Amino acid sequence: MTETTVASPCAKVWGALVLLGFLSFIFGLLMMFFPNLTALVVLTLIGVLIIIMGVIGLIFALFTPAGEGKSTLLLIGGILGILIGVGFIIYPAIIGIVLTWMIGVVIFFIGVLQLVFGLAEKNIPGRGLYVLAAIISIIFAILFMTYPTIGGLIIFGYLVAIYFFINGILIMAAGYHMHKVCQELPA
Repeated sequence: MTETTVASPCAKVWGALVLLGFLSFIFGLLMMFFPNLTALVVLTLIGVLIIIMGVIGLIFALFTPAGEGKSTLLLIGGILGILIGVGFIIYPAIIGIVLTWMIGVVIFFIGVLQLVFGLAEKNIPGRGLYVLAAIISIIFAILFMTYPTIGGLIIFGYLVAIYFFINGILIMAAGYHMHKVCQELPA
C-alpha cells in the first residue's frame, strides 16, 4: 500500500505568497515603463465598465414592474452609471486625482492591517517583513492623499507602480522565508 502525503497548510501558503508577490512585482514593473498609458487605459476601462453596468441597470429598470420601488432605483442608478462612466472617459485627469486619493485611503488601511498582523502575530515567520510592508504602505498612502493634484495621472502611474513593485518584492521574500521555516518543521 502506498502512502499519500497531504501538503501542510504551511506548504500551501508560502507558494501563494510568492505568486502574489511575483504578480504584484510584474504589475508594478509594467506600470513603471508605461505610467501615462497605464493610467489612461485603466481610467478608460473603468469608464467603459461603469457605462456597461449603467446600461444593464437601465435594462433591468425597464423590465421591472413600474410599481416596485427598485425600478426607480435601477433607473436612477443606470443613468448615474452612464454619466459617471462618460465622465471617466472625458475627464480622466480629474477622475485620476479622485482615484489617486481613494487609492491612498485603501492602501492606508492595507498598511494598518499589515501592521496589526505583523505586530500581533508574534509566532509568524518573517513578521518583520509584514511590518516593513506596512510602513511602506502607510508612507505611500500619505503621499497619495497629500499630493493628489500633482499630476493625478502621473501619480497614479508611478506611485502605484512603485508600491506594487516594492510590495511584490517584500511579499515574495516573506513567502520564501515562510517556505524555509516550513521545511524545518517536523512532518
